[in-house]
Amino acid sequence: MIGIVEIIGEVVKEMEKDLTITYPSGEVVHGPCLKYIFGNAQYVKDKLDEYSQSDDEVKFPLVVLFCPVKESRNSSGYRSKASLNLVLACSSDREWSNEQRLEYSFKNILRPIYDRLLEVLNDTDGRFLINYDGNIPHDYQENFSYGRYGAYTESGEEVSEPIDAINIRSMELIIKNFSCR
Repeated sequence: MIGIVEIIGEVVKEMEKDLTITYPSGEVVHGPCLKYIFGNAQYVKDKLDEYSQSDDEVKFPLVVLFCPVKESRNSSGYRSKASLNLVLACSSDREWSNEQRLEYSFKNILRPIYDRLLEVLNDTDGRFLINYDGNIPHDYQENFSYGRYGAYTESGEEVSEPIDAINIRSMELIIKNFSCR
């Protein structure tokens, strides 16, 4: 049996298909590689710092699943109900204005990733029980300040480079019971 961390990892891989983003350089990329990290804020920061040490490691665009994930496993009608906290992030520049962030990061990279996330969750081989007319309950926040002022862990350590991000909080997913085929 696979857990929620692996399930979201599979969702991220599926998101790469049929996704198109445009980098600030104007380069249009179809099917970009999305980096996936799960863990607490300190672990995510440490992984990004580790990736910064390597010239070969691609670290953005990034999908983060914050752990631990609370799952309710108290119904025979489904496997679990999970409340997820995610961040969708891309590299940014401290010198950009909010208007530039809106164009370069949010319109061209982050919003397309967010839209693709919702598409995949609504159509992932029936793995999720979507009772909301295609709307998955969650809170959504575009964070323009990380790129200019930095993103920090709970202990106050700054992420090694500026990012722009969409914060997704309390995303409610119901995971169906798995059946053997």
